[in-house]
Amino acid sequence: MKTIINNATSNSLEIAKQALFSFQVLLIGLFIPFSFVFGITYKRHNETAQKEIIVSKSNAAIAESGNTVNFQNLPDQNS
Repeated sequence: MKTIINNATSNSLEIAKQALFSFQVLLIGLFIPFSFVFGITYKRHNETAQKEIIVSKSNAAIAESGNTVNFQNLPDQNS
């Protein structure tokens, strides 16, 4: 059998412990979703990759960019 001692000091200490524990649970419960949202939105890789990549055609590629298939010489497939 347990002996329960009721006095004002032990009651206030127990209430303070419960309040501290509840506050810690609240902080952890808010920190995990916040860190997830912050992690997926902070410095997105698509934005940084687009700033670093420069795409340009060389002069030879621009000169050869004409038609590469001569459609007049293709055989008729329905015959």
